[in-house]
Amino acid sequence: MDAPEVTAATTAAPQAGDRTRPWSIVVPLLCTTVWMVWSYLRLRPPASITSSRPPLAAYGPWAYSHFAYSDLLTLYRIHHLADHAFPYVHTAIEYPVLTGLFMWCAAWAPGIGGYLIASSVGLWVCALGCVVILHRLSPRYAWIFALNPLLLIYSLLNWDLLAIFFMLAGWACYRSRRYAWCGALLAMGVCAKFFPLMMLVYCILACFADRDRVVRRGGGITLAAAVLTGLVLNVPFAIVNISGWSDFFTSNVDRGGGGGLLFQLHLASHWSTGTVNAVSVVLVLATMAVLGRWVLRGAPPAVAAAAAFAVWMLLNKVFSPQYMLWVFVYGLLADWPGWTMAGVTASGLVDYANAMITLHLVSDRSRLFPWYFHTVFPLNNALRSAAITCAVLASLWVRRNDPGAAGHRIHSGVAPPRRIGAVSGLPG
Repeated sequence: MDAPEVTAATTAAPQAGDRTRPWSIVVPLLCTTVWMVWSYLRLRPPASITSSRPPLAAYGPWAYSHFAYSDLLTLYRIHHLADHAFPYVHTAIEYPVLTGLFMWCAAWAPGIGGYLIASSVGLWVCALGCVVILHRLSPRYAWIFALNPLLLIYSLLNWDLLAIFFMLAGWACYRSRRYAWCGALLAMGVCAKFFPLMMLVYCILACFADRDRVVRRGGGITLAAAVLTGLVLNVPFAIVNISGWSDFFTSNVDRGGGGGLLFQLHLASHWSTGTVNAVSVVLVLATMAVLGRWVLRGAPPAVAAAAAFAVWMLLNKVFSPQYMLWVFVYGLLADWPGWTMAGVTASGLVDYANAMITLHLVSDRSRLFPWYFHTVFPLNNALRSAAITCAVLASLWVRRNDPGAAGHRIHSGVAPPRRIGAVSGLPG
């Protein structure tokens, strides 16, 4: 896209948003708030669970049977948050540093109930921030995000919304050519959940591949800002307690597998953990390299990032249900076809129900568990993999056959005008 075309599209986009802003931003914000409040009320355990000795001792069985499990409460007890143990210094945490600091700050609220409220409010603010950012990109994006029922079950299951907010903020800065902020915010997202790494890599690559010297210089600025932010956030913890800080990496490397596509196809069932790690890394890096060449030829970085992330989720040895929220957000930024987004949503809902049923049968020592685990559980994994695979293939096919998207690089934040709302069939 040449400069005059970018300028025209840039000036037209805000005007389209201004016509509907009085209501198009308020309703998504209210919908998001309803999901979050509902999620909090659903997850809040009774006093008999929170006041037990030790606290939350019977939380697991209650949560599984009520479809109300949350890592927020489980790790409150495991990581001694009630004692205000400083993360990575006094206690190891299997998440990147910003998530650990978020947990620690919320734990200063009085008691388990106060901690859950503080965590919920913080993640609610992140969710509202996501809606605002998406609305600035396209009101349609904000509506799709806010109306999605995955927010009900995954918004407070883990701390994903914190990292998703940073990723969306970084992507918005990339589209507006604020490269230093783009690098810093995407790096903060990586330091909260690691999953925004795909977006960071392809944004930098797209900048370096651009013919505009200013944009190429922006790629260097983005890379430098990301590296500097990562060092500032991680080096102090690594110096004070390297083993506590590195627990995120070591726990993920040593963690056993069973949920990825390699296991579903019975390829990795008898491999060692190290072999599974090596094969998964090689396949993901190979996919990123292929998609990287696509970006170098002018493809939108969000499309490549979404496809690479989806492949990562398919090949990853472990799949937690809340990862479907990430797949959905990446797909939203990549403008996946509407039917594939519906499939991802349905698969995410089924995945959560399947996980809760499985955990309930295990905790209850039910005789039905062997049958369920060997008969129903694999069907859920197959459904999830099929939904993700179809979404990726369909989005790549649409992009390949869409002349309005061919060769288009969204370095300026401007999508081809006819693409807004065209793929999913929803109004722009």
